[in-house]
Amino acid sequence: MATHARLLGIVVALSWLGLSAAMAAGGPSKDMWRGAWTLEMDRYDRPWLTFFDTNRKTVFRFGCGTHYELDAVYPGEAPKQEHTAATITIGNGKTQMDVAGFTYAGPESFPPNTAMFNQADLGHPELAEGKWGALETRVLDLLASGQPLTISAEGKSYVLPPTSASRWRARFQKVC
Repeated sequence: MATHARLLGIVVALSWLGLSAAMAAGGPSKDMWRGAWTLEMDRYDRPWLTFFDTNRKTVFRFGCGTHYELDAVYPGEAPKQEHTAATITIGNGKTQMDVAGFTYAGPESFPPNTAMFNQADLGHPELAEGKWGALETRVLDLLASGQPLTISAEGKSYVLPPTSASRWRARFQKVC
């Protein structure tokens, strides 16, 4: 019994030290958006991989149907007018992609006081099938990396936790 008590004491001490170190380092990143990843199917059985904040507002959404579509909270300045050209960078610490699209005032489904970035066809509707497939794989690999995703524009950014929706990639590969 004494061995179990000592082990428990060591575990408690190490946990306390780890917690103290995390607190000293500022705890979890303040840039990390809190919420959850989900895979939802629309009424046409098309997949949407979505990160919702804790109030069930859309922070990031990627789906397919007639074409791929990406919507995200735009980290830069709010657009002065609708349909303003913009680019965001999505990175996972190992690789990143620049995605060209447009900004809009954030709709009601987005967190308050945010702008929305929208991009269709991965920005390249004109690509031949082989090049399109390679681009599609690159985007899916980026999202499936198991690493936090950093969304950035205009020198500002936010971080999403690693994609955790169950079997989302298999569903995309089956439907899209």
